[in-house]
Amino acid sequence: MSLAQRVLTDWLDMQIALMDQCAHRGTEGWAHRSVYELVAVHGQWFVPSADLPAGIRAMPEKECFANAAAVDRDHPHLVYTEGFAVASGSPVGVAHAWCTDGEGRVVDPTWSDLKGSAFLGIVLPPDTRPQRHRAWAGVLESPETLFPLLRNGLDSVR
Repeated sequence: MSLAQRVLTDWLDMQIALMDQCAHRGTEGWAHRSVYELVAVHGQWFVPSADLPAGIRAMPEKECFANAAAVDRDHPHLVYTEGFAVASGSPVGVAHAWCTDGEGRVVDPTWSDLKGSAFLGIVLPPDTRPQRHRAWAGVLESPETLFPLLRNGLDSVR
């Protein structure tokens, strides 16, 4: 496990422990208590790419959900992926979206330097991916899309 993967795993474990300490009962009986647990259970590690593939350009920072959704629509060989990522040297993970190729490599039009970073995420089923051109919030960020996944589990939409 890389240093960035360890940082992201520790951060995710800390978020799950914090949710447990809060003893919030609003998700009692649901398949997953939080987005952190959902990603911890169903997420997989993806390998950061050195550079963007030909035909994919860098896109605006802080718009990862819209950027990844646009790349997913324009490049059918790539798939929209959401989860958490940590940049090299950062002590915390952030909610993030990127695309993934068939080899499990990250194609991230938002972050310019992926060296030393880590990505843990879920390839979301096509019918749950953002459909609007401007997806300001991620599927795992918006209550209307997140809550059904937490309540029923990811397997219910596959």
